[in-house]
Amino acid sequence: MFTSLLKPALLALALTAPFAAQARELRVSVHEPPQGFYSAKILQAWIDEIGPKLAGGTSLRLYPGAILGAPPAQAELVKAGVADIALVVPTYTPGLFPLSGVVEVPGLVASSADGTAILNALAESGALDGEYADYQVLALFSTPGYRFLMAGDGVTKPADLAGLKLRTPSPFGSELLAMLGASGVAIPAPQVYENLERGVVSGAVWVMDAYKTFRLDEVAPSVTTQRFTAQPMAILMNKAAWDSLPEEDRKVFEAETGRVLADWIAGVVDATDAEIEKGFREGGKVTFIDPDAATAAEWTAALAPAAEAWIAGQPDQAAATAALAAAHAAVGK
Repeated sequence: MFTSLLKPALLALALTAPFAAQARELRVSVHEPPQGFYSAKILQAWIDEIGPKLAGGTSLRLYPGAILGAPPAQAELVKAGVADIALVVPTYTPGLFPLSGVVEVPGLVASSADGTAILNALAESGALDGEYADYQVLALFSTPGYRFLMAGDGVTKPADLAGLKLRTPSPFGSELLAMLGASGVAIPAPQVYENLERGVVSGAVWVMDAYKTFRLDEVAPSVTTQRFTAQPMAILMNKAAWDSLPEEDRKVFEAETGRVLADWIAGVVDATDAEIEKGFREGGKVTFIDPDAATAAEWTAALAPAAEAWIAGQPDQAAATAALAAAHAAVGK
């Protein structure tokens, strides 16, 4: 499957790219277009920050728009050395990063800061060592909690979703939608607008930066702010590329990655999320449906089976149970 997702010319590059300690350009891969949020505001901003501090002949260059390979291939791109660094969505490759998906459990993550705290607590405890053993982890973080972006008048309570089809973020996201009586449909990001416009789906479970980037307000003018689920995110580096860094450059990377980078990303993500929502609220063309306490309790009750369902779907249920408990402790929920 992996080879079908890579650009053929780059397979040779993966086999021949030298990793000797010498001046070299590190290839940073991202599936978003150059103007996308994670391309422009996260990865390019980080490259611009760290680049001038590198003194050992190392430089970084962003390869946006899935130039090096399709979105689900990003983790393998890094492992194979086609990309030296990549933004990876762990849920795009089910089974490869199982415990990272704990942030998908409803009720845990409202903000990126929440998910970032959870993932880093797990990483620091060693719970994620197995799933990231093939990589140098530069940052672990999450999206904010996903909202319901809906066509028509939107939804207020769980029962309003009965029989509807929505764009789902992941296989577990589809399980969650089924608990609410809805069906999840996997749709690539650039095609969500068209599918909403044609009525193939009635809504999407997503974040505000995607709502703005893909102009979904034009076809889904109702936003229910009940947080539904979230997605883990990672910036991963090829281990051989890491080992090849000159010592002085490795020290720069050590200072500019890990929890420091993850917390910075979470701050940017949450600030942007709030800014975009504020802009749409003030614009007056989008209807925001904010659940009151009673309605929020309905959502919580409808999704009560989610935690057990997530554990049941994991290959190591004991480890998943421990990870879920650690996640609750990390955010005090």
